[in-house]
Amino acid sequence: METRGWQELGVVDTIYEDDQEEDEDCSNSHSQCSSAAGSLSGRSDLSPPTTLRGIVEAWSSEKGCRPDIIVRVEDQCLRLHKDPVIFRSSYLKRQLTDSSDITIILPSGLTADAFSLAIMSCYNGEVRLTSPNLASVRAMAEWLELSNNTSSFMDLISLTEDYFFQEVSTDSSQTVEVLRSCVKLFGGDVASIGVAIFVRCVEVLAGSGGAGDEWLNEVTALSGEEMQAVAEEMRERSLHDHDLLYRIVDHYLENHDGKLTEEDKNKLCYTITCASLSPPIFMHLVQNPRLPLRFVVQAMLLDQLHSHHSLFHHSTMAPPLKPPRPPLPPQVAAESAQTLGSILQQGAVIRQSAHLRKSMEATSFRIESLERELAGLKRTLRRSGDVVALTTAIARSESFRTASENTLKSSGGGEGKAFFGSRFIRGFKSFFKKSVGTAGECRRLGVVEESSCGLHRKE
Repeated sequence: METRGWQELGVVDTIYEDDQEEDEDCSNSHSQCSSAAGSLSGRSDLSPPTTLRGIVEAWSSEKGCRPDIIVRVEDQCLRLHKDPVIFRSSYLKRQLTDSSDITIILPSGLTADAFSLAIMSCYNGEVRLTSPNLASVRAMAEWLELSNNTSSFMDLISLTEDYFFQEVSTDSSQTVEVLRSCVKLFGGDVASIGVAIFVRCVEVLAGSGGAGDEWLNEVTALSGEEMQAVAEEMRERSLHDHDLLYRIVDHYLENHDGKLTEEDKNKLCYTITCASLSPPIFMHLVQNPRLPLRFVVQAMLLDQLHSHHSLFHHSTMAPPLKPPRPPLPPQVAAESAQTLGSILQQGAVIRQSAHLRKSMEATSFRIESLERELAGLKRTLRRSGDVVALTTAIARSESFRTASENTLKSSGGGEGKAFFGSRFIRGFKSFFKKSVGTAGECRRLGVVEESSCGLHRKE
C-alpha cells in the first residue's frame, strides 16, 4: 500500500533504487531493526509528522536526498541524514567523523525512545513532552550535546525548561511524577542531570501549599549514596538557605535509624552549613538527638565564634561623628521613616540572636556539668576499689590480733589482753566510720550499693 502510493508519484526508482540492499545491510546486524527511512509513504494531509520515521521521510521528500548514515541504538537501526544530525549534536558529529555506520551505547536510565525524540528535534520536528519522559529527554539532550545553531527553532533543552515551568511546576502531581522518573538516571553517566532535576522538583514541592509532606517518602526511598548526591546538589543550589536541606536530611535520618553507619551520618550532616540556617531551625538542630554529637558540638562552637566576630566587628566599626544635617525634604523624610521599620526589624533579630546564644550557653554548661559528673564518677569508682582493699587488710590484721590475744590469754597476760583489745576496737570503729562515709557518698551518686558482703558496683 505504501510502496504503491510512492510509485504513483514516480520518485521511488530515482531516489531509492538501492533501498532493498541497504535495508538488508541494516537487518543483517540486528535481528530486530526499524529503518527510520525505509520505504517512503505518501501523505494525503498537510499535518506535520509525529514520528521519527515520518519526519525523516518528509525531509527526504523535501530535500530530494536519501539517508546517508546508520545509527544503531539498542535493538533499533535508524537510517538518518547526516547534515541535520551533526548540525545539532556535537557528540554525534564526533562519532560520525570516521564512519557512517555507528553503534551508540546509551547511559544507564536512557532509552531508545528518548534518543528518537532527541533526533526528531535535530530535524526541527515536534517533540511531545510528558511528565514521565521529561527527565530522560532532558538528560538525552545534554548527553548528545544538542545546541541551537539557528534562531528559527527552539532547541530541545529550552523546550524542556519551558515545559517544566509552565506545566510541571504548577501541578504537584506532575512534579512528583517527574521526581520519580529521575531516580532511574542516578546510576549512570547522566546521574548529575537526574539529581539536578530531582532537586528542582523537591524545591517546587516544598514551596507548594497543596503538596503536603507525602513527597518526602520519595526521598526516604533513596539509597545512602543517592541521598548523599541529592544533599550535595541542594547544598550547591542554595548556598545561603539550608533550612530545606536540614529538613530533608533530618527526615531521612529519622526513617533510616539504625540503617546508616556513623560515617554515613556524618557525611550527610556535613552537607549542611549551620550559618545558613534560620535561628529556629538551628535551635532544633542543637536539640536533635538523631544528629551525631560531634556535628552538634562543632555547630555550636562555630556559631559562638561567628557571634564573637560579629560583635567585635560592630564594636570596631563605630561610625564617626558627623555635623548636624539640615532638615530633610518631605519625600526623603518618608524614606527615612521606612528605614526606621527596617532598623526595628534588625533589633528584633538581634534580640532573637541573644536568646539563641543564651540557649547555647545553657547547653554548653550542661555538657560541662556532665563531664564533671563523669570525672567524679571515675574518682568514686577508684575510691570504692581502695575501700575493698582496706577491708581485706583489716580482716587479716584482725585475725593476727585475735591470735596474739589468745596467746596472751593462755600465758595469763591480762594487761596485754586489755591493751590489744582496746586498740582493736578503736581501729575497727575508725575504719567503720570511714567506710560508712564512703559508701554513703557512692550511694548518693548512684554508683555503688551496700550488701551483706561489702561494696559492689551496680550492674
